[in-house]
Amino acid sequence: MWNRYLLFIKNICLATEQNADPLDHWRDRLFVSGIAFLLPFCLIGLIPGLIMSYINQFIPLFIFDSIAFIVSVIVALVPRIPLVIRKWAIFMVFYGIGVVLIFFIGNYGPGLMYLLAVSILMILFLPNNQAYISFYFNLATCIIFSLLIHFKLISNLPKLPNLDLVHWITVSSNLIFLSAMFSFLIPKLFSRLENSLREQVTLQEQLKKGTVKLEQSLEEVESKNKELEHFTYVISHDLQEPLRMISGFLELLKIKYYGKLDDKANTYISYAVDGANRMRLLILDLSEYSRINKITDDPVLLNPKKILDELQITFQNEILIKEAEFTSENLKPFYGYPSFFSVLLQNLIANALKYSDPNRPPRIHFSMTEREKDYLFQLTDNGVGIEDEYFEKIFILFQRLHHKNAGRGTGMGLAIVKKITDMLGGEIWVSSEVGKGSVFTFTLPIYLEE
Repeated sequence: MWNRYLLFIKNICLATEQNADPLDHWRDRLFVSGIAFLLPFCLIGLIPGLIMSYINQFIPLFIFDSIAFIVSVIVALVPRIPLVIRKWAIFMVFYGIGVVLIFFIGNYGPGLMYLLAVSILMILFLPNNQAYISFYFNLATCIIFSLLIHFKLISNLPKLPNLDLVHWITVSSNLIFLSAMFSFLIPKLFSRLENSLREQVTLQEQLKKGTVKLEQSLEEVESKNKELEHFTYVISHDLQEPLRMISGFLELLKIKYYGKLDDKANTYISYAVDGANRMRLLILDLSEYSRINKITDDPVLLNPKKILDELQITFQNEILIKEAEFTSENLKPFYGYPSFFSVLLQNLIANALKYSDPNRPPRIHFSMTEREKDYLFQLTDNGVGIEDEYFEKIFILFQRLHHKNAGRGTGMGLAIVKKITDMLGGEIWVSSEVGKGSVFTFTLPIYLEE
C-alpha cells in the first residue's frame, strides 16, 4: 500500500520533468520523496496545531495553518503543476508558518526552527546558484522583526511575554549565522557531488557505447565465423568427389601400366596417389573442424571409461600392429557432452599412436581428477616427445611436427582438440620431454546435475 502511494506521488510530481542533469535529477526525486512524507506528517503536526489555535482563539494562526495544509495537499496530489512551482509553494508555506509562529509566539516557540529548516530545504532542493536565497530571506525576516520590536508594534501581544530587542537579536543572529554557514558549505559539498555524478554518467555513457560497439563486433565476428564455417564445409564437400576421381584414375593407371613403366614413372604415380589421399584426409579433417559449432544441447551423464573402450576398438588394427597398451585411472561418469568428448579423446589417442617411439611399444595412460570447479584429464604416452618451442604451435591449425618416425599428418587433430576444449569452457596444454613422451592435460567444467 505504501509503495503504491509513493509511486502515485512520483508519477504526479515528475510527469512534466525531463531533467538530464544528474544532480538536479537527484534533487527532484529527493523533493518528491519529501512530499510523499509531508502529507502524513501534516496530520501529525498541522492538524493538532489547528485544533490548539482554534481553542486558544488564535484565528490568524488557524487560518494560516489551514491554508498551509490545503497548499500541501494541492502540491502533492494535483497533476500538471511544474515541479519548480511545487517547490516554491512548499518553501513559502513553511516559511510563512515560521513567520506567523514568531509573530504570535515570539522567539520562545518553534518559529525560528521552521525558518532554519526551510533554509536547509531550499539549499537541498534548489540549484547551487540559488543557495543564498534562504540566507537573504532569514536576514530580511530578522531585520523586519527587529524593527517591529524596536517600534513596539509586537511588544504587547495578549497572553505572550514581552519581546526584548536585545534578546531577539541575540537569538536571531544564530539563525543568520547558521543560514550563512549552510548556504556556503552545502553547495560546496554538492559541487563535488555533482562532479562525481557527472563523471559517473560520462563513464556509464562511455561504457554503454563500448558495450554497443563490442556487441556489434561480436555479431560481425559470429557472422564471419558462420560464413567461414559454411564456406569450409561446402569446399570440403565439393572437393572430395574430384579428389576421389583423381586418386581412382591414378590407381587404375598404376595397375594398367604395371611393368610397362620405368621405376621413375611408378614413383611419380605413387607420389601423386599419396598426395591425393593426403589431400582427401585434410579435407575430411577440415569438414570435421567446420562442424564443431556452438553447444545447443544440455549436458548429459557420460561414461569416460566406456568411451575409452570404444575408441580402443576403433584403433584396434594400429594397436595390434604396434602392440600398444592402454591403462586408465579414476574414470567415473560425469555430466558433459559425449560426442565432443569422444572426438577430443580420439584425436589425442590418434596423436599418441602416430608419434609413438618405434623402438618400444606405446604405453598410453588416461586419468581423471575432480577438482573444485572442473575436471582435470591427462593423457600420458611414452612417444617421441615434443620440443619446448612447439608446445603452443601444435594446437594451431595446419601446424604439424615432421618427425622422421611419424607418419605425415594433416595438422588438424590437435587444432580440433583445442577448439573443442575452448568451446566447452576448458583449457588444454602439453608438457613433454624429447625421447621420453608427452602429457596432454585438459580441463572441463563441472556441470550441475539436471
